[in-house]
Amino acid sequence: MPARPYAVTVPYYANPGYLRETLDSVVAQTDADWICVVVDDSPDDSAAAVVAAVGDPRVRLRRNPTTLGVAGNFNRCVDAAIEIGSELGVILHADDLLEPSYVATMRAAHAAHPDAAAVAPRVTVVDHAGHPHLPLPDRVKGWLWPRRLERLEGERGLQLLLRGQFFYCPAVSYRWAALERPMWDDRWRQVMDLVLYGRILLAGGSIELEPSRVFRYRRHAASETQQNSLTTTRTDEENAACRELAAAAAARGWRRAARAGQVRLTVRLQSVLQVLVALGHGRPHMAVAALRAALRP
Repeated sequence: MPARPYAVTVPYYANPGYLRETLDSVVAQTDADWICVVVDDSPDDSAAAVVAAVGDPRVRLRRNPTTLGVAGNFNRCVDAAIEIGSELGVILHADDLLEPSYVATMRAAHAAHPDAAAVAPRVTVVDHAGHPHLPLPDRVKGWLWPRRLERLEGERGLQLLLRGQFFYCPAVSYRWAALERPMWDDRWRQVMDLVLYGRILLAGGSIELEPSRVFRYRRHAASETQQNSLTTTRTDEENAACRELAAAAAARGWRRAARAGQVRLTVRLQSVLQVLVALGHGRPHMAVAALRAALRP
């Protein structure tokens, strides 16, 4: 029986230049058995021109009839992946890049660990121009990556996740059948991934850690992640999501995981850093809000 195609779904909102680079990285895969679906949630037709310019029949476009927002579009990506008959796939952000061996590496990892709901590889962080770039938040993620652990599961896995999320959502490969639907919770904008991975672990699933750097994660000023770093949006959501996951852990008797969610060390440290950044930019109101986030129980 032939292997099912690996699904590369791309939620698109803006920036056709980055989208072209992203799609070029998909076309360059050494494992050619994939189908890429760009799920267009943008207000214009810029994605259509990019897909047409790529000129590969495996790259397809689906435009949402109405704007779905982040969670809605991510869930539409899951629908698109399942509709093409895939059992494995990635939700690749439209400004990030796959290394040529990404699909082959993820397919092999899933085959070696068929019970894993997801596989999280290591990444290379790049800047707007694609050059290696390692700001402090990404250095911290590197320090938090477990050196003697090959998968996250159970209480220990949730404890490590709540201590600080050290892998990158756009790089994660999923086995669709192992996940509840809808995958993405529309209550959240910045921490949908943290909540999803916490739910996987609380439900008895596992996330395999792949040491290969088969993904390039782009940090640039125009990204939503970077824009929200100028506000307390992300830390506010992280605080709320960690408290929710901590309560679920406590209900299962997972005291160490619950404690990690209550302490939220990396979230508090990020809030302290935001205080310093806000003061440096002459934004005292943001500094006060970030300080409150750092001290919030």
